[in-house]
Amino acid sequence: MMASPAQFIKRIEIRGLWHRLDIAWDLRPDVNILSGVNGIGKTTILRRSVHYLETAGSGKAGEERDGVRITFDPAEATTIPYDVIRSYAYSSDQAQLLDELLQRYKACDVAATDRHMFQELVDRLFGHTFKTIDRHSSEIAFLQGGERLLPDKLSSGEKQMLIILLTVLLRGHAHCVLFMDEPEVSLHIEWQQKLISFVRELNPNVQLVISTHSPALIMEGWLDAVTEVSDISTPTHEEAAR
Repeated sequence: MMASPAQFIKRIEIRGLWHRLDIAWDLRPDVNILSGVNGIGKTTILRRSVHYLETAGSGKAGEERDGVRITFDPAEATTIPYDVIRSYAYSSDQAQLLDELLQRYKACDVAATDRHMFQELVDRLFGHTFKTIDRHSSEIAFLQGGERLLPDKLSSGEKQMLIILLTVLLRGHAHCVLFMDEPEVSLHIEWQQKLISFVRELNPNVQLVISTHSPALIMEGWLDAVTEVSDISTPTHEEAAR
């Protein structure tokens, strides 16, 4: 069966989360921020949604699999390109992903205007430490006070931001979904505030689905994009009957 690509995810439903809750979440096409106390299920909702998408192209539009149903726009779509950004407990995991993205960047024919925008955004972010991207290199490297630095010399926060922006850049302007699970970890509060606007500056067609504890992420006009897990969950019939 040929996969029919979507423009964005319209609705996520999860039946029997932890055998206690049913989730029904209507999403915006641009930015969606999932909030709630620790242990309420934010990461699990994202993880179950990503698992559904891993096999979405082989199924029928709107079908339920393993208790999960995702509805796309348009309704007849069966899949959508997506990426996942996590907070990395181990620096080796972060380094491996960054290396993979750097290799893809070097091999990919990124449009000149997009490459320039990416370079300008990174320069603005890293300007406080006087780092700028080396414009004369085919790979990503930085100039700082006459010294040339490769990305492996960056701080964990700088690497995390570079991973996010590279992930978005390599999708071009395609309609896609970017799941981010607590992306604020390791990021300075000013970077947290700018994160959403920088991502959408690179690709205005990306749909963001973010779980977070950080109020800084919503400070630049995204309060209406916040959804509390408690507002999209109801007890299952079995749980309600207890």
